[in-house]
Amino acid sequence: MNFFIAYSRITRSIFRYLAFSTLSLICLPLSALSMSFKVEPSPINDKVTLVVGRGAIETGDAARFEDAISAHPPNFRALLVTSPGGNVAAAVELAKRITANSFGVIAHQECASSCAMILFPAGDYSILTKGSMLGIHSCSASGVRHNLCNEAIAEFAVSNGFPFGTLEMFSDLYGPGEMKWMTEISARCFGFYRRVDDPKPIHGERKACVDGIINTMGPDVRLLPFGPSFNCAKATTKVEQLFCIDKELMQSDSILGRVYDRAIARKNNLEKKDLRSNQRQWIASRNADCEQLFTSSMDFVSTRDAALCLFQQNEERIYTLIDTLY
Repeated sequence: MNFFIAYSRITRSIFRYLAFSTLSLICLPLSALSMSFKVEPSPINDKVTLVVGRGAIETGDAARFEDAISAHPPNFRALLVTSPGGNVAAAVELAKRITANSFGVIAHQECASSCAMILFPAGDYSILTKGSMLGIHSCSASGVRHNLCNEAIAEFAVSNGFPFGTLEMFSDLYGPGEMKWMTEISARCFGFYRRVDDPKPIHGERKACVDGIINTMGPDVRLLPFGPSFNCAKATTKVEQLFCIDKELMQSDSILGRVYDRAIARKNNLEKKDLRSNQRQWIASRNADCEQLFTSSMDFVSTRDAALCLFQQNEERIYTLIDTLY
């Protein structure tokens, strides 16, 4: 089916089922203000101008977005957005304008609810600024989980190349009054992220957390607890300490451990010895590469470069080990 035909059908289904006032994707608000759109210098590079959207998503935002880019065309086609979410139908209409104008979406600080689940996937690329977070939860009708709404929004994300299972899983795990927050690490690990140079749609793009679990299904796999594959009471280095305090790194390390256990289970005694030695050498190399990115502070923002380095190396190792399963 033609991508744009599919996109149109899914958009119509969202408008049909996600009635404008009865269904909600609004979470704890970051601000009571409605969304405003201004063309401003990028917070990363002041020589670049882009559209900055701030506030709750409301009816009329799509027109305000169009007005902003017509009045003052940015020199970089991107929407930098900070929003607690808001009206579902308004978010879908704004997402259509983002796609039609070939804009990327950059989540800044916090992009939650319909911002994360509808606007974020609509971009030509979908990335987060350093230390920013996406928030995902379930749709609701009068405060009650609305499964049809969740399914339609997941299909909307799929039409933009994002994995159906990620939104479906998190909307199932986190109810209307709860929130799954994801930084760049978790977003990339679950395939809810598209870099500037990634093709669209990206159904085959890497999603190490998803692929690692899929490839370790079976009775011979020891399910690891959610956490690092070592004793945090004995953590001494900054790398070990970060794995123990960063839940998203814990998650990637746990999945890496699952894949490693599955690979070991398929080896003979000599191969097991070689793989264990290889794994120890890889861990030492990973830690040495990423240690240089630490600063004197272990707070969240200060550790993002090191955390991303550790995740990227874990991601590569997950796929290297998956390759040995076949």
